[in-house]
Formats: sequence, structure tokens, C-alpha cells
Amino acid sequence: MNFIMMPMWVFSGVFFSANRFPAALQPFIQALPLTAAINALRANMLEGAGVSQYGGEMAILAAWIAVSFFAALKLFRWR
Repeated sequence: MNFIMMPMWVFSGVFFSANRFPAALQPFIQALPLTAAINALRANMLEGAGVSQYGGEMAILAAWIAVSFFAALKLFRWR
């Protein structure tokens, strides 16, 4: 679990800005689900953004949910 979560915590901008990482890592960082969640929460709480203004972040989270759901359906079966 730490193998997955620790890099996500470090890269996503939870503790410090994700913009400080090199430009080559930015597409990977922006695709992380925690980055999308943090960006949406910050937009809502600090800027007063409405739901329509962070649709891109919600799309990233929905894609992660869908991929994870279908991967779980394939990998985990009751026997």
C-alpha cells in the first residue's frame, strides 16, 4: 500500500506545490487521482469555484474509479 500511496502523496501537491517538479513529470502528476481531488477541493474552498468549473478534475476521478472498478471485477472473483 505504501508503494502506491507514498509517491502519490509526495507528487500530488498535498504537502507542497506539484508545480515544483520538472515539466517532464507534470503529465504523470496531473493524471494522479489525488492531484485531481486536491485541485478540485482547493478550487472550491479557496476560490469558491462551482461544480461546473472543475469538471476536468471530476473526469479524471471518474476515469480512475471506472478503471479500478473493472480491474477489480477481472482480478477478484468469488470461487
